[in-house]
Amino acid sequence: MLADLLTVVVLGATVTISAAMYFLPVLVGALRRAPDLGSVAVLNVLLGWTLIGWVVALALALRSTRPQGQVLQLVQNLPAAPAAMRHLPALPPASEPPSAGWAGPPGPPPPRPDGPPPLFLPPDFTDLTDCYGPLGEE
Repeated sequence: MLADLLTVVVLGATVTISAAMYFLPVLVGALRRAPDLGSVAVLNVLLGWTLIGWVVALALALRSTRPQGQVLQLVQNLPAAPAAMRHLPALPPASEPPSAGWAGPPGPPPPRPDGPPPLFLPPDFTDLTDCYGPLGEE
């Protein structure tokens, strides 16, 4: 009884460690937030059983991440305007409505003087004899 329990524990530990080693490239890529983690996972699952596929998947997982560019630069204390720009007129206050520009959606179109155009529907094709003649005749 004790030997059976020990066998189950050893087999379970062996399977767990083997699975962790097999999926090591995916785990490393997820922890490092590697770019294109999906390609690492697909390569590891499909070709990981070959040593070359596993090494390539691990190399993809260990590659450096792409540097992210600066997204937003926030300037809180603006410098004073240069002397060349101080002669420009000031902007109107925000309470005044704009004199030009987009004033919102245009609304519905004006009504037609002669009414709506006629509606033409396709013919009813439930009776195929109208189109092809009586069935069974050649």
